[in-house]
Amino acid sequence: MKNILLTIIFLSGFYPLFAQDNTDPISLLISSRVDKTSEEINAIIKLYENYYRSKPDSVYDNPYWNKKEKALYKDFDFSRISIFQGGMDANTLFQYFSPFVLSVEPIGDKYQIRVLFSSATTDPKYAGSKVWCIQKLNAVKEGESWVLENLIVELSKGWSSKKLGCIDYIFPPTHEFDIQEADRAKSFCEEIIRRFNPGYDGEFKYYITSSMDDMGLLENFDYYFVGITSGKAREGMILTAKGNEFYPHEFIHKLLPSNPKRNFVVEEGLAQFLGTKENKEEYESLMNKLAVDLEEHSETINFKSVISQSERYNGYQTAYPAGAAICELVHGHSGDQGLLQLLMADTMEYKNLVITICLITKLSEQELEIKWSETLKKYRNL
Repeated sequence: MKNILLTIIFLSGFYPLFAQDNTDPISLLISSRVDKTSEEINAIIKLYENYYRSKPDSVYDNPYWNKKEKALYKDFDFSRISIFQGGMDANTLFQYFSPFVLSVEPIGDKYQIRVLFSSATTDPKYAGSKVWCIQKLNAVKEGESWVLENLIVELSKGWSSKKLGCIDYIFPPTHEFDIQEADRAKSFCEEIIRRFNPGYDGEFKYYITSSMDDMGLLENFDYYFVGITSGKAREGMILTAKGNEFYPHEFIHKLLPSNPKRNFVVEEGLAQFLGTKENKEEYESLMNKLAVDLEEHSETINFKSVISQSERYNGYQTAYPAGAAICELVHGHSGDQGLLQLLMADTMEYKNLVITICLITKLSEQELEIKWSETLKKYRNL
């Protein structure tokens, strides 16, 4: 997943400045446009409020979400990961980005609630990120109770589908399906499976949109600053804003063997090296950024700082090129077998990651740092 903005860094500076003083943090301001005389509309507002009182930042059998989606997905609220970035819970979210109900409207036998999360800042330094998001959710009747539902259910109802290999493409009527790119994607996936996960027999949906805002709607955002991205691998699916059928970076996330102890730097490095590298220009451009930083800002941007992720962001997410350089180094020494060792090892901690790479490459830690830097220097003057 290629986030354009690293919200954790933003939050660390932003939080102390604009917190709202509210004895009951889970409370909503409501637009005069909303018909508060309607019992059903009031029930939807109460549902939304109850959901945010029920620890929605945690994944569990939440009573305010519909049963069908809870059965399909472990992480059923598609907006959860993005909206709670930076270690927030619901109380913190409401405290710093006061929610304002813009509308509650009927859509067929459902309702749709739209809520603006915005800070009180007027400081130009922070005004660009004043609006956290506009969240939009559907409410459906389940027995006698209203429960929440992801937008993707209604949004994709009239969309077309086409299955090639393990990819089930889903796309709007306005999209002209490119069978050549889809065949290319199918072949790419088959090759990755052959090399790294021959036991794979799964499949996933691939939702095609042509803009980040259109993709945001699939994650329940009418507008979003938080977690904005051009593509994302989710549970059972890939979402893309690129408007095409071939997204090798995200394919890698879906196809590699699962390993909960895989380091984030390794995960994204593999996706860069095996996936993004299919686009030589895009790959080399990002590698060049880290190569330049290593030369010009070595006190802060260096092997330890980016591999340990104490330096996560410098206009780009450092994990991506840092991890790709590790994968280049490992693959150059030990080929696919080396990458398999790396991707299946317990590399969650920095120390374990370094030890694993040294074992695969037979390098000392000092030699590893030198070789890693040399790998990146190749991209310095491109």
